[in-house]
Amino acid sequence: MSSPQERGVNQNMSVKQRAENSWTIVIYLGRDENGEKINHCETYYARRKRDALEYEAQLKKTLKERMGSSKASAQTVGQLAERWLKAIRKQIDEATYETYTKQVKRINPVVGDIKLYLLTAELLEERLSIFDEEKLSPRTVKNYYSIIRTIINWGDVRDEKGNSIMAKIKPPKIQRLKRKVLVQYQLNIFIETAKLYKHYLPLRLLALGGFRVGEVLGLRWNNLDLEKGYLKVVESVNSRTRNEKETKTANSERTILLDSETLDLLAKHKNETCKAEYDFVFQSDDGEPLRHQVLFRTKQRILKRAGLHNIRIHDLRHGAGSILLDKGESLLYVAGFLGQNPATTAGIYGHATREGDTSKLLE
Repeated sequence: MSSPQERGVNQNMSVKQRAENSWTIVIYLGRDENGEKINHCETYYARRKRDALEYEAQLKKTLKERMGSSKASAQTVGQLAERWLKAIRKQIDEATYETYTKQVKRINPVVGDIKLYLLTAELLEERLSIFDEEKLSPRTVKNYYSIIRTIINWGDVRDEKGNSIMAKIKPPKIQRLKRKVLVQYQLNIFIETAKLYKHYLPLRLLALGGFRVGEVLGLRWNNLDLEKGYLKVVESVNSRTRNEKETKTANSERTILLDSETLDLLAKHKNETCKAEYDFVFQSDDGEPLRHQVLFRTKQRILKRAGLHNIRIHDLRHGAGSILLDKGESLLYVAGFLGQNPATTAGIYGHATREGDTSKLLE
């Protein structure tokens, strides 16, 4: 049975005079997982002890409400982040987990030491302001805000953090970045120049098929029908680790008809490599999928040789979508071609189809 001091009823023990007009307030908050007492201490300045006692009562109520009913709530933001990472480990792919782990490692020195029962929007906002002083991209800063929000909200659901405070904190606004993709004539130059390089074929598929890099690297011969002329996207690989994984979304699984030149190149590539049906179409000497860095370096050399502006390798995919829309294909068709939800396609490429005519209002 807890002592009167632990139950917080002995106010003479929880409020002590420190000096003239200065009082030390100690609030007992329970015990941690190791059985150690958790006390919150702070100094309050007042002339009368009655004022200090009133403040102590209100403070105790506030802290108890913030803690919630869970014993696990008496921990820091950093500890909550570790619990969250452990909980979601089996729910996400390896690449996403690695990204989250790096982000948690980055935010821990900034907010990790904050006790959950002391967590307020004002305190978080003050701590997070350090990111504004560093030369970080707005996207990076917003990612840090987002992961903190996710962690805190996860704790809210489990009553490990009593009240949602992230709704009061607004992340920095990200200015829309319009990337310059290759238009039709530039794509033609890219394709012609790429023919001079060893890894022309996978880059051709990326440029003409609108595939994600992982979809091309994860392509197996049994997903190709060279006689009927199509390619099926049913799996992918992590472009960094080369580990196999599912496609990004259910919409990503699709069938793409290939042009005759691409089919001839694939047939020639298969005859030259003599690979089994379940082997990767593009693989390294170790039998694993081709490394992402190989395609990245080749892409850079092609752009430089062709005199084209720099683009990310993923921009080959965006360029394919933009060119199709320029040629009059519908958003629904482009969504199917790229393996996207139509709403996603509309959000990315919708500006290309938005137009108006004032004369229609005069009819």
